[in-house]
Amino acid sequence: MCDGRDHKVGGCLNASNLLAVHPTAEQLLQTPILPRQLPSKTPPPVGKLRPKLWDLPPALHCPVIGTCLEVDVLRRMARSLGHDAGGLSDYEVHVSFVVTANSKNALSLAAQKALDRTHAAHLRRFSRARTTEQLAALWQQSLEEGDVPGGFWATLTHPRCDPPLRDRAREEIHMLSHQIGAGQRADLKRLTEALAGLKKLRVEMEEQQRRARHTIEDRERRIADLGSALDASKRQRHESLTELQRLRQRMDALGGTTVFDQLSKLEERTRTAEQRQQALQAELAESRQACTLAREQTAVLEAECRGWQAECAALERRLTPSAEGCNACDTRLDGVCPDLCGRRILCVGGRSQLIDHYRDLVARCNGRFDHYDGGLEDNRQRLEAMLASADAVVCTTDCVSHDAYYRSKRFCKRFAKPCVLLRSSGVTTFARALEAVAA
Repeated sequence: MCDGRDHKVGGCLNASNLLAVHPTAEQLLQTPILPRQLPSKTPPPVGKLRPKLWDLPPALHCPVIGTCLEVDVLRRMARSLGHDAGGLSDYEVHVSFVVTANSKNALSLAAQKALDRTHAAHLRRFSRARTTEQLAALWQQSLEEGDVPGGFWATLTHPRCDPPLRDRAREEIHMLSHQIGAGQRADLKRLTEALAGLKKLRVEMEEQQRRARHTIEDRERRIADLGSALDASKRQRHESLTELQRLRQRMDALGGTTVFDQLSKLEERTRTAEQRQQALQAELAESRQACTLAREQTAVLEAECRGWQAECAALERRLTPSAEGCNACDTRLDGVCPDLCGRRILCVGGRSQLIDHYRDLVARCNGRFDHYDGGLEDNRQRLEAMLASADAVVCTTDCVSHDAYYRSKRFCKRFAKPCVLLRSSGVTTFARALEAVAA
């Protein structure tokens, strides 16, 4: 979360960089989306009328638009005003609306209507508050219930919202953004653990599948052997019955104890064959049941693996927008660092813990390093002098203030000074920027 004085650039190119990337975006930001400015009214006094979006302090435009309106809604409004925002990033669309919210114009009017329409129920509920204390209680209730966007808009535009309550609401929205960042880090840890568990499960599943395949193959071979033995037993029984019938016929023709003895032996052999046949059939049924059980276990393992994969995919979708790039420098140019020929490289912005790495890279490339922290602690007036003394400028758009970003870009454009804009502040990205400067 940021305010109007220090609107941080994050993730992708910010709105001012549209001049170089998206030709239509220059019309979107340098000139309002609808050029015709409508007359602005003086902010109504407390207790009279509900203030409009352009009546709010500029520091509130970014949290209001970013919290209370979804990016898809902003894109639809831009299209309805005759502008194609398809080539713009979500952040660029957001900045377009924040910049034009300072005055009453067609874009700010569209945003005002969308806010009132989206959060109409909250506006009606909050309108019952007759005092600042009652309004503060309703805002606190919205925070506790997690119903933040509607409550935030209804609180800021309520006639009884005084400056202390407005500042309190903005501060609580700011801290809520930090809590969301902490939740994303916890989700990233869960994702890492889930990936490790998925890898382990895949290994176990592959082992189980291998064992199941071997078991099924053994069962199928045993079933085939038992089937062959059963067929042989049936043929033997049929032959025995045929032989018994033949002997009975001979007994009737010849008579005598020898025939009876042979007949008894044949009957015994027949009973033995039948018992063996029954045993083979029971073993065959048991083998088939074991084979079915093995197939069911394999299906359960496959379903469990798909569940892990679905969970990891969901975590990756939730976390992809905030994942940082690799901070390790893997840039190589035929094993030789680019030669900066002693030029002074000014880094505007960037993460403080990586400044020493930036300086080391520039030194190894035969250059001199200078750094401006983007407006956090350095004096704002130092930037012009540092830009004038630099031979090339590298600006990290994810860790720099709007003021430092705009001034650096305008200065480099005015004096035809090399300026490289980085999407992220990683060491690898900075090293590639040095190659571009050296080239």
